Amino acid sequence: MKIRMCLALFLSAVCAMGADMKKVTGDKAAWHLELEKLKREKPAEYGEMRTMSTLLAQVVLAELGYGTGPFDGFLDEKTRNALREYENTRRLPITGDPLSFETIQRLEADQEALHYYSIKLPSLEISTSQWDSGYVSAAGTWIISGEETGEPEQTSRLVCEHPLGTCTEATAVVSGTGDDRLLSLHVDTYEIERWDGVEITTKPLQFGCARYVRRFNRLQKSVTGIRSTTSNEGACKALDLTEKHLVLTDGFKVYWELREQRLKRQRDLLRISSPLLTLPESKER
Repeated sequence: MKIRMCLALFLSAVCAMGADMKKVTGDKAAWHLELEKLKREKPAEYGEMRTMSTLLAQVVLAELGYGTGPFDGFLDEKTRNALREYENTRRLPITGDPLSFETIQRLEADQEALHYYSIKLPSLEISTSQWDSGYVSAAGTWIISGEETGEPEQTSRLVCEHPLGTCTEATAVVSGTGDDRLLSLHVDTYEIERWDGVEITTKPLQFGCARYVRRFNRLQKSVTGIRSTTSNEGACKALDLTEKHLVLTDGFKVYWELREQRLKRQRDLLRISSPLLTLPESKER
């Protein structure tokens, strides 16, 4: 935990060095031009940035199993060789330079992936026992049919009340990455369009660039939804225009799938001794 906290501070310090540098991290040519400008006009700041980037590389490479150390921010031959070996493994240009555009971005992404842990989500619950009395509820995680996880780290509780003519949905969503993950909660109210002996269907609810419909099926004991894009202008241009079919599913299953993906990703990133890879994994339930 202390290493992670220190690493977060190092990374923050690197990113804080020069507003111009932060604006060009998505462009390789601009990145190197700004580095040269910083080196020429503010050599002390450039030197500090190189030291902090080297320190970041040393810590991350050590976590990944490349045997660097001590963590001193000094770009010695041991650190250069570890960087070259890492770059070769990750199929990056081999530079041995912690300020290489591709290398620093990959180091940050791999460190983030190494410390990502999926959140245990609640199991699926659908209650239809009071259907004829005008009350139905469900809880679970929404996924997009035909896609791997949809929006994996979220959980919703949906309550439909016939006397009120509404279905109220409360959704908790985990967003962000690394140490900047955020839990947010929002509540939406759908008007009921139809409630008969088999189905409950809501009227469409507009939210941003899309509209949503929720549907209960009593016989199938299922909760589904439809997301339809209503605009492809401005901020909505990047949104997929395809109609999406949603399914409320078992959150624990989604969590377990994400956990398995995380473990595989970590095995791919870490330099682990071959015998250790054959040890059986413990199942957590």
